[in-house]
Amino acid sequence: MTEMDHKKSYFAVGLELVIALLFSLFSYYLSERTGNDWFSRSGAVMCLLAAAGAFRLAKLHQDHIAWILKDQHETDHEKFVDILKSPSKIHQCLSYTTYVAGLVGTVIWGYGDLLE
Repeated sequence: MTEMDHKKSYFAVGLELVIALLFSLFSYYLSERTGNDWFSRSGAVMCLLAAAGAFRLAKLHQDHIAWILKDQHETDHEKFVDILKSPSKIHQCLSYTTYVAGLVGTVIWGYGDLLE
């Protein structure tokens, strides 16, 4: 997997998270304008997109490890252990963001009607 593939995957996850946030904000606006309960439904969408992003990041890390194992004779042991222990900073940041988006989406989903 090339560096460009990693960047595309990170971009896709980031885009999913931005779409989830914008959809929730737009749903809040619609709920206020129409009186219908669109906001709490947007929490389910946010959870779905956050989970999809988290799974995509896990698969990306798994593919990176498989690529290193495949070429293990050319990779030093310390670099391999470092990657296993700690993925890149962007990967970590996006992972934590997907978890937070999942938690926020759950709160919106469960209590969105009370938050309006």
